Amino acid sequence: AQDSFAVFGGSQFTAGRYGGDRAVSTANFAVGAMATFGRWRWWATVPYIFQDAATVRTVGAGMMPVGGVAHSERNGTSSGMMGNLGIAGMNNGGSGMAGHAGHGDPVLRVDATVWGSAASSTSLEFYSSVKVPLASATDGFGTGNWDEAVGTILARRSTAWAVLADVAYWRVGRSSGDPYRDVMTGTITAARPLRWVGQQVYGSLFATTPFVAGADGPVQLGAGWSRAGAGRRTLTVTAGVGVTPTAPAFSLSAGWSWGLR
Repeated sequence: AQDSFAVFGGSQFTAGRYGGDRAVSTANFAVGAMATFGRWRWWATVPYIFQDAATVRTVGAGMMPVGGVAHSERNGTSSGMMGNLGIAGMNNGGSGMAGHAGHGDPVLRVDATVWGSAASSTSLEFYSSVKVPLASATDGFGTGNWDEAVGTILARRSTAWAVLADVAYWRVGRSSGDPYRDVMTGTITAARPLRWVGQQVYGSLFATTPFVAGADGPVQLGAGWSRAGAGRRTLTVTAGVGVTPTAPAFSLSAGWSWGLR
């Protein structure tokens, strides 16, 4: 692959109950950079998050449900479907339930293409990712611990269709006594080009194994549109709906990238 450098960014709005009995809305804005050197690709992303409740946490594998209603285990009341997890500041009736904003955990990632390329009919990549614990765990912007992942992407392309499968294992950062589990994530995406040059539509299925024993794993369906323009500039718009109670009920995102060299 030709060496290149690009900047990218995006925004995402999600809303849902995540298996609890309180609706949570989250707006996530991110900027990042990507450098490609031969078969290696390096990524760095920094998000900024607005969220109106701390009953979900942003982890490397997505939105992790951590509770339901207005009190924690320490107050002796139920915290909904996810159980009484007793997370400090999670549901104590104080600032954890008010709207708040802050930076999320930066994410670093490296990809290696081991077979084919982005221009070939078939390609295979392996990647590793880490989420650096710089965000507030109390506000729901992280876990306060490192998240790490290893994954692989298999892509198959033709003139009529492109199909991509992405599977990863995430070690979710947790403190002593936290009931969270490491998870597997999987995404399958099918894209079809439109008659207008550089444009395509796509559909995707995203699934995660349960974060907590006895709960449903988040599953979401998505559909979107993308356009690749001159100067290696791209634009994408995606909407998603939750299939299981622990997934976001609705999400809407837009992203862009701009190749600088």
